[in-house]
Amino acid sequence: MTPPNREPSNSGPASTVNLWLAIGDETGEFKDPQSSGFHGVGLILARPATLVAALNEKLDGRTIRSRMDSPVVGLENWLRQAPGKADELGRHHVREAWLFLRDERKLKGEYPLEATHREPVMANLLAAFRWLAGHPGILSLGIHGSGKEVMGDFATGSDRMAVLGTLYGRILALVRPFLGASPRIRMLPGRRSEEIDDASIRRAGQHVPALSAGTTRQTTSKTGGNRTLLDAMERQFWETLTSMGDQWPVPVIPSARQVAFAGYMDREALATALEREHQQGASLVRGEESRLYNLADLACSLMAASCDSARRDLRIRFPDPVGANVRFFSVSEVMA
Repeated sequence: MTPPNREPSNSGPASTVNLWLAIGDETGEFKDPQSSGFHGVGLILARPATLVAALNEKLDGRTIRSRMDSPVVGLENWLRQAPGKADELGRHHVREAWLFLRDERKLKGEYPLEATHREPVMANLLAAFRWLAGHPGILSLGIHGSGKEVMGDFATGSDRMAVLGTLYGRILALVRPFLGASPRIRMLPGRRSEEIDDASIRRAGQHVPALSAGTTRQTTSKTGGNRTLLDAMERQFWETLTSMGDQWPVPVIPSARQVAFAGYMDREALATALEREHQQGASLVRGEESRLYNLADLACSLMAASCDSARRDLRIRFPDPVGANVRFFSVSEVMA
């Protein structure tokens, strides 16, 4: 991983704070601790000014902001006609591109990342991957493995939210030494929902509000899942730094630990906290939340595409390394 670029000088009065925003996403169902399927978390990590500038960058004549506001170019007509896909028209969701290429276009085989493909959806997906993998200021990070590895061997248990939190905490602790002096990391895993019989709901021992008709899922803010994820993430972050020795001492006072690292499951809670230390970061989270999540989806999809290619009929051949600021760890690498 190369040292991150210095924050642009026009970042405002809060630029003296070495603040990093992390936005996360996951892949895999996290249900079966014996599953051999691909599971993991991916995230983007960058300074607020870098993310603001990145959204304004142009890729093939369109800003990244406009790309994150719409499906992968070429998918629109298919999504309009496909049952239950209307909600996908307002976001850049890589999964829909894979489904289209596999089921509609019947594409198979291996395609190099640098290829120019005649199928517009594939061409635009490859372009988006190249842009993110080559970005000098955005770190694309992740941890991946089978269900057995992430829920069993990594000793995170069957509670899906605790598993996610543990993986996020480990990856952020591993890169913290590369973020300059006195970094402050603010993590936004985002809103989640889960089945009403999930482990975190049973463990919570609390009344779960009634579900809407036709659904079996409830938001994790109402099931105790949010607290479970954040507690596991913060615990793993500090445990990992402690294991590195005296070079990265853990603050004794809880408030000092919160300054160095804090996670939020709610946009407004994060933005309100950021107002006290980095106004540009607060404005970014409030105004660009959905686009940041879509960038995190792109990073998580980049991890799945580059690390799980052997299982796919449709594969992308990536260079090694994928990019200077791209690091996807296998669970076996980070268990020790």
